[in-house]
Amino acid sequence: MSQKSGDGQVALAVERHGIEQVDTSRRYGKASSQFTARFAPVIYLAGIFVGATGGQAGLGLTGSITAIIAANLLGSIGTGLCALMGPKLGMPQLPMGRAAFGYIGNYLPAVLSLLVYVGYYAVGTVLGAESLAKLFGLPYTPMVVVAGLSILIGIFGYRMLHSFGKWITRISIVVLAAVSIVMISRGVGPGATSTLSGGEYATAWLLQFTVVFGYTVSWAPYASDYSRYLPESMSSRSIFAWAASGLFAATTWMMILGSALITVNPSGDVIDAFGIVLPDWLVFVVLLTLGLSAIPHNSVNLYSGAMATLTCDFKVRQAVTVVAAGVIGGLIALAIGGEKFEDSLKLFLHLMSYYITPWLAVLLVNYFKVYRNGERYPHISAFYDRNGAFGRVNFAGIGALAIGVVVSVPFIGTEVFSGPIADVLGGADLSYFVSGIVAGAIYSAFEKPVDELLSGTEEPSKTQSPKETS
Repeated sequence: MSQKSGDGQVALAVERHGIEQVDTSRRYGKASSQFTARFAPVIYLAGIFVGATGGQAGLGLTGSITAIIAANLLGSIGTGLCALMGPKLGMPQLPMGRAAFGYIGNYLPAVLSLLVYVGYYAVGTVLGAESLAKLFGLPYTPMVVVAGLSILIGIFGYRMLHSFGKWITRISIVVLAAVSIVMISRGVGPGATSTLSGGEYATAWLLQFTVVFGYTVSWAPYASDYSRYLPESMSSRSIFAWAASGLFAATTWMMILGSALITVNPSGDVIDAFGIVLPDWLVFVVLLTLGLSAIPHNSVNLYSGAMATLTCDFKVRQAVTVVAAGVIGGLIALAIGGEKFEDSLKLFLHLMSYYITPWLAVLLVNYFKVYRNGERYPHISAFYDRNGAFGRVNFAGIGALAIGVVVSVPFIGTEVFSGPIADVLGGADLSYFVSGIVAGAIYSAFEKPVDELLSGTEEPSKTQSPKETS
């Protein structure tokens, strides 16, 4: 059955709008839609695995929870700030980077983001299939089902993603509430105290914090993809609050469940802990919900992957890009699934965060400081003109991004590579904080004043808005 969206159009209709600005006549929706848009894609097994990190390191439940809350509070801010840019400019997130990196220079973060989206799609496919395989005992069929439905919803686009996300949010809140009540009533978790003290405790806490932050901050490049149809007049504070709280609530809830479950089965599978704690009927409901919840997660990655592809000026239809990314991601899922998947997931989250925080820092400085909350941007057509006001390559933005990543290398702490400072910190990875601070500071210092950047450009009233393409 088709569900109508706020503008009267049905969700069961393929979106034909690309990365062009959404005309004001086509804007619709409420700020509260940003809560479900951020909540639904996070309700799958990844958050549980990430939340179990502290317990596996001997941190204990209290330490894990404080690290999770602190990291998610900080990580959710980026998504909230990026989400409010959507209604202001009426365009997806990645094309906005042309103002900071230049039209051609912005290809770099767009390509990196595409890798993130395809990678997270593969992660979601593996974890969604794993939940369903636990129920039905079929090794590959669930993976095909999850991948296929994810591609289908991604093809339909913005309205379907929001509509499906609302239903998944409602269902998952009920299920997670039931799980939480049962776990609390059975005293799961509070008795698990840390066996560490002093520097070892601080290192374990920092490890949990950095892994959580790396996961949560990685949602920022998606943000305005799912807010760009909102009316421009909508309160920025409301959009920020709903988007940030939706992401914070979902990540924190899932991760605290993971930190509690690992206390039940410290040396085993976190998923198996559900069977130890919950009655059989609730285990079935939980695993089914987690399997289905991987679908909106995957779909937003495919949809945003299409936005990234269009940002790089690949002349392909949005639906074709979604299918191609889905097939490639499905093959990756087959390759990375298995006993070592949790380690692969953590390594992937670390690697992806290395570019996201400096990218985010440059973008936020560009929007809020250089262009004064977006008020000083030239006409929207400048974002679609490779020879326009933003230039082909903005070396201040690209340089800040690159230097931020390079300077952070000594702080990197992974199984593949550990820098000297990370070694001193016991393997805790602070590289994304360093890269973000350095990139933001360098860009802020070396970017030209807005009047100089826009000198010689046409007045907004003399330029035409780019035409929409199907």
